[in-house]
Amino acid sequence: MSERHIDLDELHSINHEYRKSLEAFHKRSGMPTHHVDERGSGEEREKFAKMDADMTAAELRAQNLALEARLAKIEKQPMLTSRLAKIENGSEAESREWLRAAMLGDVASMRTIGTATISSGSGQLGTTNLGNVPTDMERRIREKLYQNSVIRQIAKVNTVDSKRTLLIENAIPTGYLVGEGASVTLSDPSFSTVSVTPYKYGAGTQLTQELIEDGIGQTGVGSIMDYVANRLALGIGRKMDNDFTTGAGTAGPQGIARTGGITTGVNLGTQPQVITNVTADNIIDTVHSVSPQYRQGNFRWLFHDAFLKTARKLKNTVTTSGATDYIWTPGTTGNTMNGGVPGTLYGVPYSISEWVDDGTNSGTENTVYAIVGNFDYFEIFDRTGMTTVVDPYSAAQSAATSMYVFARTDSRVTLAAAFAAIRV
Repeated sequence: MSERHIDLDELHSINHEYRKSLEAFHKRSGMPTHHVDERGSGEEREKFAKMDADMTAAELRAQNLALEARLAKIEKQPMLTSRLAKIENGSEAESREWLRAAMLGDVASMRTIGTATISSGSGQLGTTNLGNVPTDMERRIREKLYQNSVIRQIAKVNTVDSKRTLLIENAIPTGYLVGEGASVTLSDPSFSTVSVTPYKYGAGTQLTQELIEDGIGQTGVGSIMDYVANRLALGIGRKMDNDFTTGAGTAGPQGIARTGGITTGVNLGTQPQVITNVTADNIIDTVHSVSPQYRQGNFRWLFHDAFLKTARKLKNTVTTSGATDYIWTPGTTGNTMNGGVPGTLYGVPYSISEWVDDGTNSGTENTVYAIVGNFDYFEIFDRTGMTTVVDPYSAAQSAATSMYVFARTDSRVTLAAAFAAIRV
């Protein structure tokens, strides 16, 4: 008997035992069988976990054996000497041939060009059975994703392969000056947990017949692939950036400037409080609301362009030559808001985000106008791999090929003490 038949017999045996055990659980507890993971006894949960692992292992062995058999069959086929030159994965030639197949609606060829493998990280892309995608498309999309995202450029970006619960240290142990023969009082660090749930985002675009035809020539393939990647990354990246900034963190990512999020810093007072009510003292007080140990490294501001305009218009009350002076004087030294370094506010670099509140509605309660902090403690968690779907059929009446990209991500403030806000 072949190994494949042995594995199939094993699967049947495990499946039979699985059903018997589910029936036994239902008979014992009177509850539906799908409650066994939450309501089953410890012995029952352990038994089902082992059967799940055994079934997964058997299925994987069966798949590997089937793949080996297919490869062996292919290797036995004669090789023709007139075969075309090998197209390197990720090359311009691969992209050109993929575009040619897309233009002709040649799905069979699209399945042999590029890749259909879902990767862990920055490798290949996943796809459906409609057609593969060029090997380097994920690299292009990820590259454009960073270029189109303000938050990704300043936050700490991690890669995870599943939902995670992270243990976060909230405080460090207390240190002491110890005299001779004296003892040290023990102090345990404080910990909390952060749950990471990658949420799915998607975007789609179409490659028109004309665009594809223009990309088949000897030049322009790379620029067309970059254009497609940029459109997809821009669509998906803007929505991610919006949620990284203002997301509530309940049914999506947690935003760094979300309403009611960071409460340390300066409260402008009772509503309404327009953004032009911000003073130089508010800016200074907010920076110094963050402990000195966090005011280094990736310490910076995040605010809307309207806030930057307000800050640059701040003036002192002392007149020189009959006119008030701007407190912010970029490119000079002295007692200025930027300390003489362009691109900083009170000596702290800043990033502009269109998603932070611009103050046009006078702000609802706890609306954040500006965030300052160490963005190493605002983390993005990308689920490994992206999935791209190529569909040459749905828009065929318009002579176009549709392409969709899906990615999963989450974001969390891992240490609120590293941030302060100017808020209403």
